[in-house]
Amino acid sequence: MPAPNNNIIVSADMIPVASENEYYTIRALPGKGYGCIALRSIPRGTRILVDEPLLIVHKADYMKADIEASFFCLTPSQKEAYFTLHSGHGQPVSAWPSQIHPSVPARDRQRIEEQHAARTGPAPTLISIFQANCMEMGAGAAVFLHTSRFNHACVPNACFTWNAAIGRETIHTMRDVEEGEEITISYVDMEHDKRLRAWELKHYGFVCGCDACGDEEDEASYAYESAERRLQIQVLGRETRLLRGSRLTEGAKQPGFVNKLLKLAVLLQEEGCWDARLAGVFFDIALVCEYNVDFKMGVIAGEKAVRIKKDCQGIDFPDFKKYAEAVERIKASRRREMGEANGWRA
Repeated sequence: MPAPNNNIIVSADMIPVASENEYYTIRALPGKGYGCIALRSIPRGTRILVDEPLLIVHKADYMKADIEASFFCLTPSQKEAYFTLHSGHGQPVSAWPSQIHPSVPARDRQRIEEQHAARTGPAPTLISIFQANCMEMGAGAAVFLHTSRFNHACVPNACFTWNAAIGRETIHTMRDVEEGEEITISYVDMEHDKRLRAWELKHYGFVCGCDACGDEEDEASYAYESAERRLQIQVLGRETRLLRGSRLTEGAKQPGFVNKLLKLAVLLQEEGCWDARLAGVFFDIALVCEYNVDFKMGVIAGEKAVRIKKDCQGIDFPDFKKYAEAVERIKASRRREMGEANGWRA
C-alpha cells in the first residue's frame, strides 16, 4: 500500500463552508478562527445537522497506521477537505510530560509517542487533525467534516450524537438559540471540573474562555456557581450510579433514592445540560415511580424523559422506542388506577 500524502497543500485563505441548511452559516470570529452562527431563531430540540463520516477508524485505541489506512481510501477531494480541518499541532514540548512510565506496554507507548509527536510537530498531519476532530462512533471514532466546524463551550447550546440507526452524526439545539448567536457543542464531559476540562481541551490545542471557565474564586460569578453545581452533580452521580441501569429495582427500594435523582435532574437543568444524560435521569425516575406504584409522578417524569430524548437525539435514535413504550405502559397503569378510584375497571 503506498503511503498517504501528508503534504497536501491547502490554500491559506480557504474559508470553511457550512452544509446546505437553513439554520446556520460559518463566519470568522475574532480570536476563534471560524464558528457556526445561527441564521435565525432556532427553537430548542431542532436537528440542525445530519452529517456522514469523512474518515472512520474502527477502534478506540487507534494508531497512526490506522488513520493512514483509512485516509488512503478517501477520494482526492475528501483528502483535500480533511486537511482544511483544525489541527492541534505546534504545541510546546514543555507543556506535556517528558517521560512515559516504564510499566506502560509497548503498543500503548507507541501510541502515546505518535500522538505527542503530532501535537508538538511544526505542521498539520493526519494524526494531529484526527486528534482534534474525531468523535466516538460505535467502538471506534470518526471525523465529520461539518460537525467539526462547531466550536466548543463548557456550557454549550447544542449537543451531538452518533445515531447508529441512520449511520449519521446529528446535532440538536439544547435551548432556544437567537439569530446571530454562535452555536456551540462541548468536547468534554460536562461533569468535569475546570482543571480537568482544561487538561482535556489542551489536547485540542486551545484554552477555553467560556463563562464556566472564569474566576471560580468570585462567589458572584457564573464560574463559581457552575463549579458548585458540577461538584454536586459528581457527588450525586457517584451516590446513584451503582443503583441505576440493571440495578434500578434495588435503588427503587432505597429511601431517598428518587429524591437524589430529582436533585440531579434539577442541577443538570440549571447547568444547561438538556441532553441524553438528563433524559436518562428522568427515565429512571419514571421507572422507580412505576415500581413504587406512584403512576402519577411516573407519567410526569416519563413524559419529560421522552421530550428531552426527542429534543436531543430524535425519534429515530435507537433506544427512543424503549422510552416511549415505557411511558405508555406507565400511562396505562395510571388510567387503570384512576378508573378504579372512580368505581370502574378497564
